[in-house]
Amino acid sequence: MRRISRFTACALAAMFVIAAARGALAQSQSTELHIKYNSGQDVVPVYEGWERVPDGSFNMVFGYLNRNHVEELNVPVSAQNGFDPGPADRGQPTYFYPRENHFIFKVNVPKDWDKKKELVWTITAHGKSEVARATLLDVWEIDRKVEVSNNGGGTQVSNELVARDQPPTVKIDPVGRLHTGAPVTFSAIVTDDGLPPPSDKQRAPRTLEPTLRGAPPSPVNVPLPQRPRPPQGLSVLWMVYRGPAKVAFDPEGYVKVTNGKVEVKATFTRPGTYVIRAFGSDGLLRAPADVTVTVEGPSSSQP
Repeated sequence: MRRISRFTACALAAMFVIAAARGALAQSQSTELHIKYNSGQDVVPVYEGWERVPDGSFNMVFGYLNRNHVEELNVPVSAQNGFDPGPADRGQPTYFYPRENHFIFKVNVPKDWDKKKELVWTITAHGKSEVARATLLDVWEIDRKVEVSNNGGGTQVSNELVARDQPPTVKIDPVGRLHTGAPVTFSAIVTDDGLPPPSDKQRAPRTLEPTLRGAPPSPVNVPLPQRPRPPQGLSVLWMVYRGPAKVAFDPEGYVKVTNGKVEVKATFTRPGTYVIRAFGSDGLLRAPADVTVTVEGPSSSQP
């Protein structure tokens, strides 16, 4: 039997240790990719792209990714939540829901805006800063079909229908004095152009890839939060756009419009100034309406 030298044996042993370490590191990194957090993580601003406006100007469209699966963050407009150059306040949200939130707001820039000029949105949360750099480069141009795809439009439609469709208009009724702990009703009138037709079929669920059927679930340590999806027909999604704390909406998610009207009950836990946003959806496109309210502490009549 051929004998190996001590040097060769040591080299083989070292190679084995390195291979084992690499395997352990690869397994660790693979596991880390699946680690999810309830809280303590930052918020990543997202540039969705730009769209043309009939007057020749452009809308830069933004969303965000809150890396947390549970924690909802309030980051007021400041150096920690602002734009550069120009005004720090460009109408961005200050209240951030968990995980992906696409096509949340738009920043209009003039038609003479330099294509390569960057508009930078910075968010700092839990000590970490993230930025989105927006430009008007051709590669970033988007259209309505992109928005429909990302927001989970509920019907199978043609490009022609998407082009003809107009998003609903939402008009929120005035509200009286608000107090913490006491549910208040927000109501709105919703009008639409009737597209897409109510007879359109719901989009069928995506078929699971054959290679994934029967596969074990990915290792996760917290559940994935449910992302609101618009149903067929007219509905409204109520959310906190700006404000110091969570607001409980009843019912949650998209609320069906009945006879042109929609209502939701909201309970505030902390006093302060809030911007409540109502996204009106026709199942394809959506558009926001905002109402600013001041919430006081518990009223004297509350127990």
